[in-house]
This record gives sequence, C-alpha cells and structure tokens, in this order.
Amino acid sequence: MSGYKNYQVTRNKAHKGNNIFNNGRNFNKNPDKSERLMTGIGIWTSYYRSNPHRFAKEYLGISLKLFQVILIFMMNFSNYFMYLASRGQGKTFLTSIYCVIRCILWPETKIVVASGNMKQAREVIEKISDLRTNSPNLAREISDLSTSANDPKVEFHNGSWIKVVASNEGARSKRANCIIVDEFRMVDLDIINKVLRKFLTAPRQPKYLNNPEYSHLQERNKEIYLSSAWYQFHWSWTKLKAFVKSMTNGKNYFICGLPYQLAIKESLLMKEQVLDEMSEDDFDPTALNLAPYSSNVICKLGELYYPEVCYL
Repeated sequence: MSGYKNYQVTRNKAHKGNNIFNNGRNFNKNPDKSERLMTGIGIWTSYYRSNPHRFAKEYLGISLKLFQVILIFMMNFSNYFMYLASRGQGKTFLTSIYCVIRCILWPETKIVVASGNMKQAREVIEKISDLRTNSPNLAREISDLSTSANDPKVEFHNGSWIKVVASNEGARSKRANCIIVDEFRMVDLDIINKVLRKFLTAPRQPKYLNNPEYSHLQERNKEIYLSSAWYQFHWSWTKLKAFVKSMTNGKNYFICGLPYQLAIKESLLMKEQVLDEMSEDDFDPTALNLAPYSSNVICKLGELYYPEVCYL
C-alpha cells in the first residue's frame, strides 16, 4: 500500500522464507521453448500424416493435379494399392513424391522399389534427385542420395531409406515396410509372391510402441503395384480382379485405372499427338498404352475404335 513505507504483501515477504504455505505458486506456468516445439511438431506431424497432399504442396513445394492428390491420399491410407495408368500420367513422378512423404513423416521407414529391370526401378531415385534440386526442404531431409547402377538409394536424416532391388531370386535378404513394384506385369508372379512380398516380415517399430499405452497402435506394411495397359490373358488381369473383389468387400484395398483422356485433360499429354499416332496404319494400342487393360468396353477417340485396349 502506498500509505505505508516499505509495505509488502505476504506473498512477497515469504519469497525468500522457508514457510512453503506462504510462498506464492504460479499455476499458470507456461511450457518452456522445447516443450512448445515438441507440441507443435506433434500437431503438424499428425496433420500432415492425415493430409499428405498438403504436405507435398506446403512443405515440399510440389503442386499436384486433382487426380494426383487423390492417388497420393489413397496410397497413404491403403494397405494394398494398385494403379493402372495410360502413358503420360507420371507414375514415376507420383511414386517418387509418395516415397519422400512417407519417409519424412514416418521416421525409420524402409521402402524397396522393384521393377522388371534395375534401370526402370532406378528411375524413382533419379526422379527424387530431380525433386531435391527444386525443393530446399527435401534437400535438407536427405542425408545421402546415390543414382549409381550398383547401389541406388536415398537415405534420410531420420533413419528412413529407399532402395532399389532387382526382381530376381538374389533379392531374398532384403527387408522393408513398403514394397513398390513398378510395371508389375513385367515381373514374374512367383518372384512377387515368393521374394518381394516376403520383404514385409516386420512392420515399422516407432519408439512409442514401447509404451504399453500405445502398444496397440501397430502399423501395417504396404504393397503398391503400378502398371500400364496390357491384355486379359496375362496373370496381372487375375491379380487386378482379386484387388477389385477385396476392395468391394470392404478390405483396405484400392485399385484405380485411368485412361488417356485424363492425361489430355490435365495437359500432361497432347491430344494432337495422340490423334496423329492413332491415325498411323501400323498403330499399336498397347505401345501407346492408351488405357488400362482390356474388357468388353470399347475405347473411342474420334471415329477410331480399339477393342483391344480400354478402361475398367
């Protein structure tokens, strides 16, 4: 009180005393800087894990088409994913983006990419190298990247990695949390079932699983299959139908087949170029991969019909 010289409230008098009952307590103590940082990281990680397409745009600086947003989202939430695409839709580009998103947001993720040959599978690593040059945040996340023919790989500071394997018996020793089989129709079915799928022996083991409170939050491993168009007599058609049946039965499967018209609409493929190629006398629909797989539906562009290849 201003009317008393050297007046102090009881709380201030007891500040240096031993009477704990007179000491003031601050029940509104704010968390320190490190606690606020970890809380923020947890919130944003949860948000971006639920919205991987927004992570691609806001953190990696990559703009996606609407169909690419949908595919990235379903890649992230499906345990079994199959994408059948015509030429020009950018399967490798999309796969590369998914791989880096998964590795950054889920530390210690192990991804193995396989294909009919090493050169084709290595294109995913090369595409990530291209993405890194235009994305400073992605470059900051990567600790090592190699596009060499002997050991193509991408390693991240958080312990995640992406590696390429040959689709043969010699790849049996690999382990992964996610396998990506690019152009899976070119890989022998026995290799997929007996070698590649056997990589998924153990799921990712984040540290929170050591806490009994979160031990039930075990993650599932993922299988991703990508391909262009082909015929019904191939074993991949049977695989496709199995995925369709599982998806319609409510299991965590997803399959999507997108025709060439989508690539034209999104300006990824020029309509005039497609029309010129289709007008040639020796035109082969499978070489152009106009649409995924054949069935009783007939694809039409202008006045031209090609019953061999059509969309689902």
